[in-house]
This record gives sequence, C-alpha cells and structure tokens, in this order.
Amino acid sequence: MMSRDKEEVSIMAVAPKVDDGTPAEESTPLLGHDQPKQSTAKRGNSVLLRALLCAFLVSLTFGITQVPILYAFRIMTCDAYYENHEPDPNDTDICAKRGIEASAARSFALLAASTTIFGLVNLLVAGWTIKRLGVKSALVIQIFWPAVRLLIQNIGIMTGSNTGIIIVQASQIITIVGGPNGYVLCLNSLVADVVDHEARTGALGRLQGCMYFGAAVGFLVGGVVGEAFGILAPFRMTLALFLLCCLYVAVSLPAIAAPEEDERQKGSQQTMGIARFFGPLRIFAPQKWTLPDGRTRTQFGALTLGIGVFLGILATGYIAVLLQMYATAEFNFGQKENGGLIFLYSSLRGAFLSLIFPRIIARGRQWLGSDDRKEEFEEEDGEQERSPLVQVHPPTPAEIETVDPMENEEPANPPAQDEQETFAFDLFYARFSLLLDGILTGLAVFVSKGWQMYIVAVLLPFAAGTGAAAKGSIIQMLPSSERVDALSGITLVENIARLSTTAVFGLAFAALAEVGKSHLTFLCNAAVALLGFTVLLFSRFPPNGSHRVVH
Repeated sequence: MMSRDKEEVSIMAVAPKVDDGTPAEESTPLLGHDQPKQSTAKRGNSVLLRALLCAFLVSLTFGITQVPILYAFRIMTCDAYYENHEPDPNDTDICAKRGIEASAARSFALLAASTTIFGLVNLLVAGWTIKRLGVKSALVIQIFWPAVRLLIQNIGIMTGSNTGIIIVQASQIITIVGGPNGYVLCLNSLVADVVDHEARTGALGRLQGCMYFGAAVGFLVGGVVGEAFGILAPFRMTLALFLLCCLYVAVSLPAIAAPEEDERQKGSQQTMGIARFFGPLRIFAPQKWTLPDGRTRTQFGALTLGIGVFLGILATGYIAVLLQMYATAEFNFGQKENGGLIFLYSSLRGAFLSLIFPRIIARGRQWLGSDDRKEEFEEEDGEQERSPLVQVHPPTPAEIETVDPMENEEPANPPAQDEQETFAFDLFYARFSLLLDGILTGLAVFVSKGWQMYIVAVLLPFAAGTGAAAKGSIIQMLPSSERVDALSGITLVENIARLSTTAVFGLAFAALAEVGKSHLTFLCNAAVALLGFTVLLFSRFPPNGSHRVVH
C-alpha cells in the first residue's frame, strides 16, 4: 500500500513537467483540480493589484480639481461683480470684498449640494449598470462621463462671470451617469468578485486606502499646478487624466460577467417595477432565519450595522473640514498650512488602510479563534458549536466565470467550501475602531498650540477602517447574489451620512464659534462616534447553522 502511495506521489511530482500527449494517469484529476486553483489565485492577486492602482489613479484625478474649483468660483464671481462696479486701483486684491466672498460661497455651496444629490442617484445608476453590463463596462462609464463633465467645466471657466458659474453648476447633472460614488461602488464590486472570501475585508480596506492616498496626492498636485500654470491648467490636466484612466481600465482590468438573476428574482423583478431600481435599500430590512432547532427568528444585524455606520460616518466625515476650520480660526493657518495638514491626514489614513489594516484583520481573525467566536454567535437559550452559515442562494456568475482583458474566457474559482463562513473579528473591528475614533477625536479638545494640530492629524488615521470592516461584515450577512446591493447599500448610507455631517457639524461649529467655544465641536463628534459604537454592539451575525427563509 505504501509503495503504491509513493508511486502516485512520484507521478504527481513529474507530471507537470511532461507534455507528451500521453493518456491521463490516476493522478490526472487531482492535477487538473490543483493547477487551475493555483493559477486562479495568482490571477486574483494580479487583478487586485491592478484594481488598487486604478483606485489610486482615479482618486488622484478626481482630487486635482477639488482645490482649484473653489478659486475658480471666486474668480468668476469677481468678474461678475466688476461688470457693474469700478475696481479700486489701490486694492492689492480686488476680489477681497465681503460681497464677492459671500456670493462665491453661495455659488460653491449650491455646486456642492447638487453634486451630493446627483451623486446619490449615481450610486443607484451604477448598481443597476453593474447588474446589466458587468463591472468593467460600468467602471468605464463611471470614469468616462466625468471627463465629459470636465470638458464642459473647462468651457464654463473660460467663459467666466455668471454665465461660467451657471455652466459649471449645470455640468454637475452629468454626475448622475458617471461620478465618484459610482466608481467607488464598481471597484468595491470588482475586488469583492476577484478576491477570496477570507481576504475580502482586508482587500476592501486596501482599496479604500489607495483612494485616500490618491485623493491626498490629487489635492497637492491640483494646488501646485493651479498656482504655477493658472486656474485652467488643473481642469485641462484632469480631462486628459480621466481619458487615460478609461484606457487603463479597458486594457488592464478583466471583464467580469454581469450577475444573472435566478428565476425567483426575475419573477420578483417584474412585480416590483421601479422599486427594484432602489434595491440597495432592501438589504437593511430585518431578515427571517430558521434556527437549527427549527424555530424562525428575525435578525436585525444588517439594520443595526447600517445605523452604526451612518453614525460613524456622521461623526468622522467632518473631521477633515473641522481640522482646517479650527486651525484657521484659532491658529491662523493659511492655505499652505492647511494643505499640508490635510495631505498629512489623508496620506496617513491611506497608508494605514493599505498596509496595516489588512494585517490587523488577518491577525485578529487568528486571535479571535473559533472558541472565542462562540459568544458572538451564541443563542439566548444555549451555546452552539461553530459552523459555516448555510445559504440557499446560488453563487453569482462573477464567482464562477471571469474573462480576461482580451475577452478570452478563463476558468475562475469554484465556490469555496467556506464561502459563507463568518468572521466575527470584522464586526469586532468595526465597533472598536469607532470607539477609538471617538476617544482620539475627543482628546483634540485639549489642543492649544498650532503644532498640536499636526499631532491630531497623525493620530486620527490609526482609528480608520470602520467603513471597510462594515463592508466586509455586510457581505457576510447577505447571500452572494445580493453582493452588489450590499456594497451599494452601505455606500449609500455613507454618502447620506457625509451629506448630513456637513449640515449638522457645520451649524454646530458656527454656533460654538460665536460663543468662543469652537473646540467643543470635537466633543460633539466624539459623542456621536460613541453612540455609533453603542449601536454596533447590537449588531450580530445570524446564529450558526441557520438557514435564510426565502419567500
């Protein structure tokens, strides 16, 4: 018996080096199973690296115009003002007038508000496009149309005055078809498709980190280019970069088949009509699961996770603006100092998410082993042993079939045995990163020197990762056939929170600044973060061995 085993091992060791067309041996099926798995893993890593580079490049491109567009509005408002007024020859800066500054601020606020609203619609359009055309085609669309928007903005800035402002503001409607929210969803979906189940949370964190770092570099580049070559230069540069990014996506990223819906989903699609378009919101609905003992129990894990993430982004989404406003008001920071402060904050946050966050997730899962996980998944009436969650939904075609950039079909990973295994540490990290964020933000209330603002900017990024861990958790709570809706839904919650945080904490900062207590805004941020942490404590994965109740 031992000699036969040795003979089989010998055949397996030699066979890969031989290609003589001989008939298959006993070991051939094993070889045929192992080799595609190894080559597919390598392809998955290669695609992930290309996706991370894409995230960096596109985020950099979006970031370049963020600083110059504010100054462009100031210049166009100034031009409009002096169409009806004579400039004072003694003024060193003829645009430094309260009327001009107020009008520019109102115009820019309208631009920001329309961008946010159209961006929310863009998120829904992008999710619909992924389901119909596939991730790669949807990503190209999300990058191409911002190039069209930039072309129109170039025309508006060259026109100048009130007409130019209206052209730039009107161009934002193109964001519905393609914009930053949609491209983020597309890249998240691509990474979730090509990365193994166990590595998804870490990969989503790395992706978010590359976006942060790209945006930080874009802020820096936009300011430097605008100051050196004029206000139009960053916009022309961005137009060219968007087109190059489209070419990069078309050439380097694989085409992944659009997810197909089973007969049950197709039937519901016909009855639900337009409500189907807003599918991402459905993921937060309470879900019924059948427990191992046969009882049916309603689970609120996705709902409480969504509420916790909303509160977390509400607390942390205003930090970058708050740091600048507080530093300007209290320590007289100028554009150069604020630029360095935000670059430091964003780049460190990106580096943490790209390099450290995946390692923390991997080590944390080892630390929070199966014995420790029992408490997380324990039923109220007794303990149950750890086992993978059982799902009755089929895997999406994106998990089965991947197409290479030349449109040649390649074999992809078969669904892993533990595809639906849950990792308690992902949810654990989401909770306690929000707790740490609240503590660090609260400590900023004691800042009394300008240089201490840089310490705050260095420390806060080490509490990052709540959003990435939440995305990894929500994917595990829902069936693989709803992965696009899961990512779209959690991203939608994040964007609504970012829209809300500007209004809530902007008003809070203004009110506290009037009474000379602007530093208390940090405490308000910390309180909301701690409230989010409390809500996340109630979020749970479904009990072990349970089955989803499918209607």
